[in-house]
This record gives sequence, structure tokens and C-alpha cells, in this order.
Amino acid sequence: ALTHLFLMNNVHYMVRSVRSRSEAKDILGDDWIQRHRRIVQQNANQYKRVAWAKVLQALSVQGAPGSTGSSTPADLNSSGVSRAVIKERFKAFNTQFEELHAKQSLWIVPDQELRESLRLAIAEVLLPAYRSFIKRFGNVVGSGKNPLKYIRYSPELVDKLLNEFFEGQQYGEPKHQHRL
Repeated sequence: ALTHLFLMNNVHYMVRSVRSRSEAKDILGDDWIQRHRRIVQQNANQYKRVAWAKVLQALSVQGAPGSTGSSTPADLNSSGVSRAVIKERFKAFNTQFEELHAKQSLWIVPDQELRESLRLAIAEVLLPAYRSFIKRFGNVVGSGKNPLKYIRYSPELVDKLLNEFFEGQQYGEPKHQHRL
């Protein structure tokens, strides 16, 4: 994921530099700019796929043990998925999201527009999946003891934490006043 972020940042910088210098733009041309803009986008897409695949997979119960009838009816909720599978998926989401936040809030995307665009692209995929998962399965772990063990983050907090990605700041620095 970091490789794709690195390439995205660097190619984006080259495109911006060429666009802003008329002599370089005249030499390389608009085709070069368009071709390299696509490379920036391809690397952004590859970053999202590589970095976020496991998190998104945790929010899917298709093909999970206990979702195909291997559990007894008493173990399954109204969606046909075992309580244990749902708990495991919430825990997996929490762990993976925390790891991504710890790493990727240290990573830097210097261009503000590119940084915001990348955050928005992540949020557009992650937040609907997370909201849907909570809506569908939140009551399974929310009605048990210690629901905060499984649902540590509201969708609003996930969105807020996404806004810390790519800032180059460690968790706990003065800019951030919340706790994970």
C-alpha cells in the first residue's frame, strides 16, 4: 500500500510541476499530462485495494463459517449468521482499522487536494459498508454483555479518524483530542 501511495504522490508532483511550467508543458504535451494523471489514479486505486481489502472483508459475512448452515439454529441470528462469526468480524474490523490508523496517519500526502480526494474515496467505500454491517448485525453484539468490546467505533468516529490519515502525525500529538 505504501508503494502505491509513494508512486501516487511522486507522479502527482511531476504532473503538477509540468502543468505549472509552460516550457515543460510545451515539450511534454497534454498527452503526457493525461497519461500520468491516469497513473496517479491507478496508484490511488491500487493503494485502496491493497490497504483496505482486509477491513472490507471483515465487514462481509458471505462464505464465513456459520453463514452456510454449519451452525445449529440456536446459534444463528435472523440473518443466518452465527453470533460467534459476527463477534469475530467486529473484532477483526477493530483490529485492522486500528492498525491502518496507526500506520497511515503517519504517512504523508503533501498535496491537500489529493489527500482529501483519497480520504473521500476511502470513506465512500468504507462508511456505507460499516454502517450496513452495524445496522444488520449491531444488535447481535449490542444486546450482549460488553457491547463496546465489539462496536468500538461509531460510523461518525470512523469518518473523523479517516480525516487524520496521511497527515504525518503520530497518535496522541496535540492536533488529535480523542481516544481510540
